[in-house]
Amino acid sequence: MLIHGSEHPRHSKTFASILASFTSEDEGLMLISNQDAKATDFTPSNLFLHKFRDICWDWFSFSKNNFQKARWDWCKFKNNLWENVSQGDLENKFKCPPIKGFLPWKPDVILCVSPHEGHTKYQLIPWAIKQEIPVISVDHGCPLVVFPFGNYRGSMMGCNANAVWGEFAAKINSKQGANRELQIITGSPTLDDIPAKIKLGKRELRKRVGAKPNSKMVLLMTTHREPLKTHCDNIFNEICKKLKFDDNIEIHVKPHPVESRTNTIIKFDKGIKVHEQDVDLHALIGASDIIISPATSVIVPALAMNIPFVNLLDPNSGIEDSHLYLPLIELLGETIGEVSEIDEWIKNPPKFDAERIVNIFKKVGYKSDGKNGKRIYDLCKWASLGKPIEQWKDCIE
Repeated sequence: MLIHGSEHPRHSKTFASILASFTSEDEGLMLISNQDAKATDFTPSNLFLHKFRDICWDWFSFSKNNFQKARWDWCKFKNNLWENVSQGDLENKFKCPPIKGFLPWKPDVILCVSPHEGHTKYQLIPWAIKQEIPVISVDHGCPLVVFPFGNYRGSMMGCNANAVWGEFAAKINSKQGANRELQIITGSPTLDDIPAKIKLGKRELRKRVGAKPNSKMVLLMTTHREPLKTHCDNIFNEICKKLKFDDNIEIHVKPHPVESRTNTIIKFDKGIKVHEQDVDLHALIGASDIIISPATSVIVPALAMNIPFVNLLDPNSGIEDSHLYLPLIELLGETIGEVSEIDEWIKNPPKFDAERIVNIFKKVGYKSDGKNGKRIYDLCKWASLGKPIEQWKDCIE
């Protein structure tokens, strides 16, 4: 198996439990960028060059290969062990133009996470199609809304299947135009650390994220997309002003990665802990008493850990596209709070019936048993044997 981790180093977390699923009989390679992606990695900054790139791709299926060997890290699985290697150490047996070099063998299957952009879209997948190598993509996030700009989710980008978080995500992708039969429900491997986090307990998780053990912890999660960003930032400012002098409440903030890269995070008082650097997101969620955020993929681990969640994107808020959230809110029902309930939920975080939470989680997150990586590995194994991907069944117990 060849695993393409994309131009985003943070995507390494997506593959951790998949890599751990390899057995002594397997051979595997993974490449992933060792530098954070820049906007120009995906879109030329010059408008003319951008249009020219699109014309070349749309009309001739051609795009310049900007692959730079020094930018990519490799690891190899052999003899039941993953070890770091350099591209130059790979045996020159199977020519692979996308990496401007060779692989030690022809892959039986390719696994990727960003088929809609960059090197994966323009180089790897077209080559794999010509070589008749099946390609499976992993949804890097959980789609919750049919957005007008979400058409990329409707295109399989040449992939043979897409491993999705749950039934709700499969329906969203199919409404965007994707083949429903090829949206394979495996659960997300990014959730595979949750059982261990729950076992650690809230007190230990708070210690790990730098929170006080006995205070009430409120987690604010920001966004970068306007006009929602301004709407949320205004609410966050109001919350911080109200709770500024409450010694029993501790506010933590997890900015969106794009805000960190573009330096657009709003200013918070010194008493508020802002986690700008890489942080264990699930530890942060598990340590919280309540999460206040627009509805994003973070709802799924919050449900898995039974943490109350207030959604800032009220369908009646007047914010552009906010009405599109109605199907999600109807699914979640009373388990998700509204803006008008913020003060009450902070004061008295609600407790929900565990069975109800589990039933809702199954629809959006499928399973949080720590074995989703094994499910994706098993799906890849199935595809590598030439079996119809849509006939794969989850047999992982």
